[in-house]
Amino acid sequence: MADQLQNYFPGLEGVYVNESGMSSVDGLNGRLYYCGYAIEDLAAHCNFEHVAYLLLHKQLPTRKQLAQFKDDLIRERYLDPHLKAIIVLTPRHGHPMAVLQALVAQLAMHDPELADKSIEAKRRKAMRIIAKMPLVVTYFDNLRGRERTVVRREDLSHAANMLYMLTGKVPTPEEERIFDVALVLHMDHGCNNSTFTCRVVSSTEADIYTAVVAALGSLSGPLHGGANERVIEMLESIENLEDIEPVVTDMISQGKKIMGFGHRVYKTVDPRATILRKMAEDLARDRRDDHDLVKAVRFMEVTRTKLDELGKTQIWPNVDFFSGVVYKALGLPKDMFTAVFAIARVVGWVGHHFEQVETNRIYRPRLLWTGRELGTPYVPLKDR
Repeated sequence: MADQLQNYFPGLEGVYVNESGMSSVDGLNGRLYYCGYAIEDLAAHCNFEHVAYLLLHKQLPTRKQLAQFKDDLIRERYLDPHLKAIIVLTPRHGHPMAVLQALVAQLAMHDPELADKSIEAKRRKAMRIIAKMPLVVTYFDNLRGRERTVVRREDLSHAANMLYMLTGKVPTPEEERIFDVALVLHMDHGCNNSTFTCRVVSSTEADIYTAVVAALGSLSGPLHGGANERVIEMLESIENLEDIEPVVTDMISQGKKIMGFGHRVYKTVDPRATILRKMAEDLARDRRDDHDLVKAVRFMEVTRTKLDELGKTQIWPNVDFFSGVVYKALGLPKDMFTAVFAIARVVGWVGHHFEQVETNRIYRPRLLWTGRELGTPYVPLKDR
């Protein structure tokens, strides 16, 4: 047992399981890099297509390469009638993440190149997944009582088209920019739970669709991607600003999880949260409506003060805290928040799939035995 405990790391925390050139997270200093580039620079200068190309090819695109990448995405911006028929039969009360899981699995069965394991075919399949996932959830959303039918537009960017299909109106340049940046911020983040899930499944030589479906299941959990929905639910449950302090005090005293706070890697402010807060401020100013933002900032300030008093100085807002505020301001349905996260993170997942299969070794960790004494005598049924 002592020898086992020396190699026992609950949750694999701090354990390096593979190599990667996708993203690097500096938790102590609150920095995030994609392929070596600081997230602040990419958020300021790039859009979804630009950064997606970077993560899939490990280099920034030329003008020609970026134009071709955009054309390839637009070419795949459609759903087969059979897939639409399946969505029509989906229960309207279903969660968009469950719809995504079911339909990405269906995408695999409709892909004529599913069995082709060449890198060229894998890249084409990756582009199909990236392009079609937004269509799946927006088509589903159109069917569940939103009282409109919005058809995709090929003249809009990836971010603008999705926002258009979810809200029914073409976004302003500022709205498009903000949504674009939000997608960029969520594209990849080291070996997080869903990315690890994707790599584990990929290591069995399962196809890229299966790996993405598994990652979607991981992301749906409230301790992972589902947290942004819970943040808004938590804030909406508080009517007045003066109610925030007693609510936070009660949550901390009862040991409840405060959604949108804390991170397994960051020991300071999540850099993505800082960028998202600025975007939330921009939206509030443009709309002359800062109700949700004021409540969120007050909640953050009270929580930080209470945690500091308890000596918990390393628990800060993470990406989920302000992303929900931004998505709500953009007019997205609350249960769509995690699906939007997935539509961005799938770029990272497929990139990690490529990395995993390039120098593959199947994952096979061990479990520390804490069960019944080994060799316990068997007791016959008549003597129990």
